[in-house]
Amino acid sequence: MTNTQVVEILDEIALLLEMAGGDPLEISAYANGARVLEGIAEPVGELVVTGRLCTLDGIGATLGKEIGEFVATGRNEYHENLRLRFPEEVLDLLQVPGLGAARVRLLHEQHGISSLERLRSACETGELAVIEGFGVTMQQGLLDAVGQAEEKRRLFRVNDAVLAARQMHKWLLGAPEAERIEIAGSLRRRKEVVKNVNIVVSSTWAEAVIDRFASFPEVVTLTARGADSASVLLRNGIPVDLRICSAVSFPFALAHFTGSRAHNTLLRRRAVERGHSLSERGLFGNNGDCVDCADESALYAALGMAYVPPELRENAGEFDTAIIPKLIEPADIRGVVHCHSTWSDGKSTLLELAEAAVGLGYDYLVITDHSSSSVLANGMPPGRILRQHAEIDALNRAFGGFSIVKGAEVDILPDGSLDYDDELLNCFDVVIASIHNAAEMNEEEATRRVVKALENRHTMILGHPTGRMLLSRTGYPLDMDKVVDAAVANSVALEINVNPGRLDLDWRHMRQARDRGAKFVIGPDAHRIRGLNNIPYGVGVARKGWLRSEDVLNCQPLGAFLACLRKR
Repeated sequence: MTNTQVVEILDEIALLLEMAGGDPLEISAYANGARVLEGIAEPVGELVVTGRLCTLDGIGATLGKEIGEFVATGRNEYHENLRLRFPEEVLDLLQVPGLGAARVRLLHEQHGISSLERLRSACETGELAVIEGFGVTMQQGLLDAVGQAEEKRRLFRVNDAVLAARQMHKWLLGAPEAERIEIAGSLRRRKEVVKNVNIVVSSTWAEAVIDRFASFPEVVTLTARGADSASVLLRNGIPVDLRICSAVSFPFALAHFTGSRAHNTLLRRRAVERGHSLSERGLFGNNGDCVDCADESALYAALGMAYVPPELRENAGEFDTAIIPKLIEPADIRGVVHCHSTWSDGKSTLLELAEAAVGLGYDYLVITDHSSSSVLANGMPPGRILRQHAEIDALNRAFGGFSIVKGAEVDILPDGSLDYDDELLNCFDVVIASIHNAAEMNEEEATRRVVKALENRHTMILGHPTGRMLLSRTGYPLDMDKVVDAAVANSVALEINVNPGRLDLDWRHMRQARDRGAKFVIGPDAHRIRGLNNIPYGVGVARKGWLRSEDVLNCQPLGAFLACLRKR
C-alpha cells in the first residue's frame, strides 16, 4: 500500500468521524497523521516493518497499529465499520469541494439530501439556499462543485456497461490460457449505474491473459498492469479492471470483487466469528489450510449461510434473514406491458411489436400509447383510439393463441385527474397513469398529485413512479410511504420501468413496498422492437429489490393478470 493510499484512508476516517459526531481529539489525530505521512518520502511499509513508524512526531501507538493493519492487509476494520454507518451515496458528497463533513451530516440527517443527484436537484430548485448556513452564493458554488464531483465519479448506465462487459468476455474466451471468466463488481450486482466493469479470470498463465485483455480492439489505453491484474479504458469511456487468480481461489476472488464493500466486510466478520479468515485468496482455518469451495454457494455454506444472490449483496438485510427468497427470473415474465406503437410516438407498428413479442416467447402484449395531452408524443384523441382498437381486434383474430391487449398510458394532469374522461377510460383493458408534464413540484404537491391519480377508479398501474432519469434528473420529490400506501389501498400496481435511462422504481423502495402489500409490473416502455430486449434489466433491479415472481403481476397468464388489475 502506497503512502498516498494510506493518507487518503486516514483523511477519510477523519471525515467519517466528523460526520458521525466523533471525538474532536480523535478526528484531529487521524487528520494530523495523514499530514505527517504526506510529508515523508520513505515508503510507509518500510517504516512499519522496521518499527520506526511510531517514532514520527504525531504517530502514536494506536494510530501506528491502525496504519500497520492497512499496510499488512490492505484494509482496516475500524475504517470499514465507520463506512458501514453511512450509505455509499452519502459518502460521494464528501467529494464535493467546499461541502465538508459537518454540512454533509446536516444535509443527510435533517434534509434527506444524501446523494450527488439529490444535491444537484436541491441546488437547481433553490431548496439549498433556504437551509440555514448555506444561502444563494454557496448554493451556486456547490452546484458548480457537484459537476466536478460527478465528473470525478463518472457513471455509466447498466445497458452500456453490460454491452462492454459482454464484448470483453467474448474476447477473453479467445485466450486458451483463460479457464473461468466471470463479470463481477457492481455490474454483477445489477446496480442501475456503475463506475466500471470488473472481470475475474482463473488462469495459470496470467501474462498471456493480460496480453489478450490489453489487445481488445476497443481499448484506447492500458492504464495499469501488474503480475495478476490490469486496467484499460475503452473507446466509449468505460474503465475495465481485470483480476487473475488460481482455480482454487476463483470462488473467493469472484465473491470479493463482486462486493459490495459493506457486504464483504460483514462476510469477513462472519468468517472470523467461526474461527476463519476470508480474503480474495481463500477461506482459511486457524491451521492455515484453505477450505475447499467449488463455488460461491459452497463459500456461503461454509460460513453457515444460505447463498446470497449477487443482487442482494448490499448490506440491506441479507445477513438478517434466515431464508433468502427465490427471486424473480427473466423467464418468469409472461407478458410485455407498456409499449408505444406508431399510433402515438413509437417507431414500430402493432404487428411488428407483436411478432417480436411472440419471437421472444411472451404470451401477450399490452399496447399503451400516449393520451391526447402528450402532444409532443402524438397523443391519441378518441377517434384514433377506436381505429387502433379495430386493428388490435383484427390482429388478435389472426394470431390465435397470442393476445394484444388494449391499453393506454394516460397523463396525470397537474391537479391529479386523468387525461381521459370516464367513458373513454372504460374502453381500455389496462390503464397506466403517468406524469409527463408540469413536473416542477415540491414534495407536498407531487405526492398529492400522484395520490389523487391512484385514487381514480380507472388507474391500474402507476407508470415510472418517480419520474427519474438516471444521470440527469432525480425525479419528483415524492413521499414514497404515502404513495405506496395509496397504491396498496387502491389496488394499483407500481411499474418497474425497464428503460435503462429510468429503471424507475428505484430498487431501494421495492422491498419495503412489497412488505406493505404492493404489487408490481415490469414494463419496457418500448418505443421500438429493440426496447423489448431491456426487460432483463428490469428483472435485475426487481431482484435487487428482493422481488419474487408472485410479486410481479405480468408473471401471470393474461386472465390472471387482468383480474389482478381490475379494481375491487
